[in-house]
Amino acid sequence: MKMNTLLALSLACSLFAATPAMAEQAGGNNGGTGIVQYSDVDQKLTESAEKAIEQYGNGKAFQLEEAFKDSYFVDKKKKENWIIQSKDRSAVVSVDAVSGKVLTISLSFKMEEVTDEYASYLKAAQSAAEQFRKNAELVFTEAHFFQNNIADNKTESMTFGAKDNQFVQIDTKTNKPLNYRFTYKAADMDRKIISVAEQAVKSMGIDKVQPFTNIEYEKYEGREEWKLARKIEVKGDFRKNGAVMIDENNRAFVVEAAATIEAKTGKLISINVKPTTDNQKRKSLTKEQGVVIAKPIAKKLWGVDLSSYEVKVNKDWGDYTFSSKGKDSIVAKFDNFGNLVRMERK
Repeated sequence: MKMNTLLALSLACSLFAATPAMAEQAGGNNGGTGIVQYSDVDQKLTESAEKAIEQYGNGKAFQLEEAFKDSYFVDKKKKENWIIQSKDRSAVVSVDAVSGKVLTISLSFKMEEVTDEYASYLKAAQSAAEQFRKNAELVFTEAHFFQNNIADNKTESMTFGAKDNQFVQIDTKTNKPLNYRFTYKAADMDRKIISVAEQAVKSMGIDKVQPFTNIEYEKYEGREEWKLARKIEVKGDFRKNGAVMIDENNRAFVVEAAATIEAKTGKLISINVKPTTDNQKRKSLTKEQGVVIAKPIAKKLWGVDLSSYEVKVNKDWGDYTFSSKGKDSIVAKFDNFGNLVRMERK
């Protein structure tokens, strides 16, 4: 089943749009064009939306104020729907334009509004946080309910968010955690994980490895991973620093190095580094040149000899994909200056 902005809208409005749990449904149109007043929407559709909010709003008075038409796909067939929402997107309900069937529901809550049945989901989230965070206290500051009623993709969850993009997503049917992300201090980490990340940075040609400033443990769609990064705040003209990340306080950061490690095995999944390009000139590598650079790095990172692997090059993205039947693929990414900036095992 393929979906476009139907699920995108439902969670783009969420308080946790930046988290992986939300990202799977986030990133679509927020209704910037084609907005109509709530009073102009077909009564059959508004009644469906209001009933959904009454059923799942936990007694909170949400105010639906506007709507816009969208589309979604079921079995490759395009259908129309309406996204009906409050202006602050604390409530977003998508309904089929013809039948009026509620497709998705997205509702945001303050913590004091998490009561009755929803409080049991909070307790489950707190238990998960205690299990993974151990001695570090985690205070949830916001909550989000999401339901998807589309056939073959039905889900219902309650997500609780905390500072630093930490969250726990609870399956409301089982009361068990589906996805989560927690931050850690290096002092509380297994030194073996940090060593794997540091060695990966060195293998990419960085002689002096600086401490990682951000460490996260994340479960998403069944994958459990450690993510370690060194982020440096930058000021002034951001363009001089290439790609930057903007946080909730509008501060800009550049990521000097980032490693992703499989939690269960402790094996490296990917490594990114940011080379210094101030005095470099742009250049395009030949296929042969890229292979020569990537082969010894893959050997250092994973002990893999890429000599017998098939190589495909995507010049637009700078990706060299090495593949061999029955083995993990290795992807090497080069920047516009011919620097190797990423290695990934897939």
